[in-house]
Amino acid sequence: MAALLKDALKPNLVQTLEGTPSFVHGGPFANIAHGCNSVIATRMAMHFADYVITEAGFGADLGAEKFFRYKM
Repeated sequence: MAALLKDALKPNLVQTLEGTPSFVHGGPFANIAHGCNSVIATRMAMHFADYVITEAGFGADLGAEKFFRYKM
């Protein structure tokens, strides 16, 4: 199973309808609504892009804490 899922940890580079690149990497809530992206995807995007739009969580209390503690 580990051999089959070794590439699952890598973020995917996809193209939007407007033609711009986008990193997609789902976290534990990627199966509902818009989901939350992973720390790996956010840090990779922050390294390669001038600005990053991310989903920090469902509430400002926990979402903001997670963003500033783990993603910054």
